[in-house]
Amino acid sequence: MATHTVTQKTQNSVTRPARGIRSLLALVVTSVLVIIVTACTPDPQPSADSVEIPDTAVGAQVQWVLDEINSEELSADDDLEARFDPSFFESLTVPELRTILEDLRAAQPWIPTAYEGDDTQAKATIESAAATYDMSVSASGEGLMNGLFFAAPKPERTPVTSWKALQSQLEDAPYEVSLQVREVGAAEPDILIGDTGSSPIGSIIKLYVLGAVVDAIDSGALTWESPLTIDAEVRSLPTGELQDLPDGSTVTVLEAAQKMIAISDNTATDLLIRAVGRDAVSAALTDMGHASPEDNAPLLTTRELFWIGWGDEGLRESWAEADAVEREALLGEVPAGVPDGNSVDWSVAAWQSGVEWFATHDDLVRAHIALQERATTAAGAPIRDILSANPGVTFGDEWTYVGFKGGSSMGALAGSWYLERADAAPVVLTILARSDDPQALADPVSVLGYAEDAAALLAE
Repeated sequence: MATHTVTQKTQNSVTRPARGIRSLLALVVTSVLVIIVTACTPDPQPSADSVEIPDTAVGAQVQWVLDEINSEELSADDDLEARFDPSFFESLTVPELRTILEDLRAAQPWIPTAYEGDDTQAKATIESAAATYDMSVSASGEGLMNGLFFAAPKPERTPVTSWKALQSQLEDAPYEVSLQVREVGAAEPDILIGDTGSSPIGSIIKLYVLGAVVDAIDSGALTWESPLTIDAEVRSLPTGELQDLPDGSTVTVLEAAQKMIAISDNTATDLLIRAVGRDAVSAALTDMGHASPEDNAPLLTTRELFWIGWGDEGLRESWAEADAVEREALLGEVPAGVPDGNSVDWSVAAWQSGVEWFATHDDLVRAHIALQERATTAAGAPIRDILSANPGVTFGDEWTYVGFKGGSSMGALAGSWYLERADAAPVVLTILARSDDPQALADPVSVLGYAEDAAALLAE
């Protein structure tokens, strides 16, 4: 297959919507809570077909939200607050929540026209005469809401039918983006669209943490059943679930690794980094084939990333000017705990200050291959199941195995897949996107959809 190479161009102009039911944006990006209500086109004829909300813990919360925004008057503040996990209000006040619900209530009646979910997470499409939104709700083990997200439904993507069309779409994207397909063992990429250079990778760094964990198990320093204790030192901001557990709670290494990859649990990641040691993860970068591990020195924990990237402007500015030795010293200035989501400016693309983790397409190819090699050992036996628990996007039945890890931060989005199919060598598919304006990458599904298209073209 011929190699395609293009030079990407960057467009960074994004208009942010104004506040109000017709154009409301309330964004708190800690994943404890993300609420987005974007501009919409009025639809005077909402669908009359209402779906039934299932009788599950999260379904009950979806129904409660619907009842509130269809009510004559919202519940009292105490009653609103009682519906949510306390962590929810680390990023939004009760009056701010009331304002959002009041704005939605003004467009009633709302009816649910679609629903999908399990016991803890659900997405319901809701319609009124004024708007249609996808409402996503997540619930804690106690049945309390710890996530609520309203967004205008995304238009259905039309898959591309050729590599040329995919290249054209990537070139026209309002952010820098590159895509590579490399067959395992091949000397050159089969497909390369865009830049080959280093780019921010967000939580894909967790592949290297997983590699370091397997190495520690192989050496006898840990087992998959070793207990890890959660405390303030490792508690990070979401994504994840472990941050909600009280100090002294324990999980096994295997449970932490599963959550680190499948739901990108940041507290699980910092637990594992502490268990193996920061130096071990840095060593794994080298051992797993990262060509420039110094780009990630010193290796940041997720909690440190939040503080330096968005929690303390002075730290971020110092980090941008510092060398690796000076950055090591700056880690000692990171405050305890986690940043307050209410005081953080999430509009900053901190990767431009070097506050991120970085890799190239080829680095990620080598990382996936290294993990698959570890999976053939006794110590690495769980790896394939861990990596395949969440494929990120939907691939066709032609692919018999999909190992995935994606990552994102403000202004950065990346995805990496190890793909197997019958009668062909495995391939590693990677996509790297970045922008100096985080809103340009506010729709990760569309970006990762390019990878979905690429896999479909490969299958042909």
